[in-house]
Amino acid sequence: MGAVRVFQVEAVEETLGNGLRIFIIPNRKAPVVSVWAFYQVGSAHEHLGITGISHWVEHMLFKGTPRFPKGQIARLIQKHGGVLNGHTTYHHTAYFETLPRENWLIGLDIEADRMLNALFDPEETEKERGVILSELEMIENHPEHRLMVQVMATVFQVHPYGFSIIGIRDDLETMTRDDLYEHYLKYYSPDNAFLVISGDVEPAEAFKEVEKRFADLPVRPVAKVRPAREPAQRGERRVTVIGHGELPLLSIVFRGPVPSWVQGLRRGKDQTDVDDARPYALRLLAGVLGQGRTSRLYRALVETGKAVSVSASYHLMNDSGLFSIYVPVSRSASVEEVEKIILEELNRLGQEPPSEQELSIAKRREAMDFLESLDSATELAYHIGAFQILGDWRQINDYLPSLDRVSPSDLVAAAQKTFAPYNRTVGMFLPNGASSEKAG
Repeated sequence: MGAVRVFQVEAVEETLGNGLRIFIIPNRKAPVVSVWAFYQVGSAHEHLGITGISHWVEHMLFKGTPRFPKGQIARLIQKHGGVLNGHTTYHHTAYFETLPRENWLIGLDIEADRMLNALFDPEETEKERGVILSELEMIENHPEHRLMVQVMATVFQVHPYGFSIIGIRDDLETMTRDDLYEHYLKYYSPDNAFLVISGDVEPAEAFKEVEKRFADLPVRPVAKVRPAREPAQRGERRVTVIGHGELPLLSIVFRGPVPSWVQGLRRGKDQTDVDDARPYALRLLAGVLGQGRTSRLYRALVETGKAVSVSASYHLMNDSGLFSIYVPVSRSASVEEVEKIILEELNRLGQEPPSEQELSIAKRREAMDFLESLDSATELAYHIGAFQILGDWRQINDYLPSLDRVSPSDLVAAAQKTFAPYNRTVGMFLPNGASSEKAG
């Protein structure tokens, strides 16, 4: 077994004969073990007609198998002092159980069983349709969600990132039990999955337990789906959403690059979406611009009473990066006024580069947040899995060093390459009765 260092923790990697990969991370801060099962399928593998299917399949894997009938999985985990959950993203679906050390094998039993034997009972499928439609209706009542959906659909006009992970209502109303089961058969195979086990375990013993339960699971032919590559944006795009809400909202988004280690679309001569340094600079630029009371946009918008709050982020996905600025606009300002201030601040980065102090604050905040997110067995396992989905879990070790190498001049260069007007998408949410000129 090969071991590497991950923040002073040994990680061991093994692969079974059926292709299932296992990452075991001893973490003895507490007598618990977290078992995560990651499947390399998400909404980026969908198309019109089946949008939301990965998320719906995730729900169905909690609805029982012959060995663990409906409701028993949750009862069993709770009875033994554990927690469980699942989630779906653009590129993966994941499930976890975190249990006291003496009970952790229950998590392995559950994941090995439902990798192959999920029931997809027709009656339960129909019940879950109603649950998911209710979930969709609930989040559609939130203005920020409606705005985000429209902004993503405007930014990504070809790539499936333009679809909401929960799916389009018409697809959710018309998909069948057979559609869901076929999706399960296509993607829930050992060679399209991996396990991450973090906690108070001995790697050799843990691997033997995994081998007992997973080594004989058959391999299914996995559908190979490569989403259409999103063309480079050639001009500013705008979208306005009008509906019930308290305050106007503003979202400004720029597409950005991914590092070369991220596994994404790499065909053709256009490699402008690949850059090994700029994503880390953009992550820190988000801190300089819109994280914390010392950030530039906070001082320009919140302290002046023009915004209720402000946030900025750089999100890395397999096929793109996305720099986002989000502002709930106060009643005393207009959306146009706030947009003008934001664009001025972006342009000012060239004339007044971030100082060493600003950069230092952003680095310290990002390092603190990152290290805190790895503190528990559950979170450490999740982040290892998330980095693996991107392309290489070992890059988690280089994340903070990569941030540390960023200089103020790197921030300016990243801003100039990313914040061009032709690369900008502006989204506005206006409450009923408000105009874009007098949004307040």
